[in-house]
Amino acid sequence: MLEVEGLAKRYGEVLALKDLTVSVEEGECLVLLGRNGAGKTTALRCMAGVLLPTAGTVKVDGIDAADDPAAVRARVGLMPEVPGLYERMSARAYLDHFGAIYDVEPPVRRRRIEELLEVFELTDAGDRWLGTFSKGMRQKVALIRATLHRPRLILADEPTSALDPDSARRAWIYLKDLQRDGCALVICTHSMEEAEHLAGDIGILSAGRALAVGNMVELRRRSGLKMRQEVRDLPTLQDIYLAIVDNHRDLAEVRTA
Repeated sequence: MLEVEGLAKRYGEVLALKDLTVSVEEGECLVLLGRNGAGKTTALRCMAGVLLPTAGTVKVDGIDAADDPAAVRARVGLMPEVPGLYERMSARAYLDHFGAIYDVEPPVRRRRIEELLEVFELTDAGDRWLGTFSKGMRQKVALIRATLHRPRLILADEPTSALDPDSARRAWIYLKDLQRDGCALVICTHSMEEAEHLAGDIGILSAGRALAVGNMVELRRRSGLKMRQEVRDLPTLQDIYLAIVDNHRDLAEVRTA
């Protein structure tokens, strides 16, 4: 579903992303971990066809994002970290507007809007202006917007960062349901719990470079960490992440190569 090969993106003298190669099949989830500025958001925007890469290729459902970005965007649901909602529209009107943009038939989109407002406990707030919504409510609307047209690939940047624990759990369940239906997911997060709950593969980024990509077993091997004998326990994802980043500390600030 998603094939990324040698992806690089430069902003002037700053190399925001270098030589990223990943793939995600239908029904799979890739989680990207990394500190702020690691290149996660840039990678997501290139995958969505919003940014053209400096080098490398992005293909979604076999379509090259550089050749036909509109076709790629039609197959993708992008949830940015900052929702960017239209504050003087109600939630229902806003979602209906975007459903129309994505050519979802009116009866289908109205039904789906009501279903998703109920899932995220926004039914009673559906006719309020979005400008009156809390940060968590806005994030829920952004997730609904990104998935309303049932895209083949969902790209989500910090999808639960503003949500309370119960709402975050609802979002996880919803995303897992979409994954079971064959949707491919790429999620950027700082939450180790979210990464372990959702991911098949995990990519660890630092200074625009993918330090390691793989499942927990593969990453544990790459980290060099062993079982902690005193508690007979395997290293956590946080242990693995910190070890891999520390092992590549010499690359951490190289952004202009």
